[in-house]
Amino acid sequence: MLQRNRFLALAVLVSALCVSAAPAQTTLRYQFKEGEKLPYVMEQKMKMLMSIMGMDIETKMNMTMELSLNVLELTKDGGAKMQFKVSHAKMSMDAVTGKVDVDSKDKDEPDDQVGKILSGVVKALGAMEMSGTMLASGEMKDIQVSEATLKALKALPGADKLGDVTSPDAFKTMVSNLVFPTDAISKGKTWNNKIETKTPFGKGITDNKYTYEGTIQKDGAALEKISVKPDTKIVADPNAQIKITIKDSKGSGHILFDNKKGRIIESITQQTTEMAISANGLDLTQTVQQTTTLRLKKQ
Repeated sequence: MLQRNRFLALAVLVSALCVSAAPAQTTLRYQFKEGEKLPYVMEQKMKMLMSIMGMDIETKMNMTMELSLNVLELTKDGGAKMQFKVSHAKMSMDAVTGKVDVDSKDKDEPDDQVGKILSGVVKALGAMEMSGTMLASGEMKDIQVSEATLKALKALPGADKLGDVTSPDAFKTMVSNLVFPTDAISKGKTWNNKIETKTPFGKGITDNKYTYEGTIQKDGAALEKISVKPDTKIVADPNAQIKITIKDSKGSGHILFDNKKGRIIESITQQTTEMAISANGLDLTQTVQQTTTLRLKKQ
């Protein structure tokens, strides 16, 4: 009897040690409060190097948007009906044609042709509105783009050749591309979220691989860090006038998520894409370096 009790005590001890050694589990979820408005600033910096017939052409482009996610109404499943609204956008481009700066709040239109085109783009983006339902996991459903936004986008030069730029699904990543797993996760857990869009060159596919890195401290708050590694490719349309082949795509970044309040605090991603382009009998190569930053403004 004594020997059996010793084995029983040993078994209990081993079980306790196994439980204590198990990695901590965390359930990541968005949270919503009716009437709440979350202001963000999105900045995108892009550097494009194009090689044509032995000549290198460099173009730099920066864009900044001020936007807000507004909670309109809570749903029974823990999600919310949301409004995505851009209040201000500005863009600068430095190319062989010169430097151009445009702002959605400018009343006067630029005199040059490039400036006029960019001004139209910025004014359309600077007044963009859409709505949809966001689940607690971050998945977006029933996205609807306002008629004013659709009208402004369709009026842009060459909009009819830009694929499904006016399709509601094309705007999903602007609202949220961080969708959490259904179950609780531990440090080191990975998951994927694939995004597909239709372009004039074929189907664009971005596969984001997320890894949960655990909790960090920043500005006095405990935040969940998630690393992200995007992989982009294009499934070419054989009937497209412009042929694009992605030769290499490398990217990395991170997202800081406040799980206590249920919101993204910061997202930074960098991506470099090398591609071969063939159009009208002309072959060229292009390298695009892009950094996208999204930060919640302090209220």
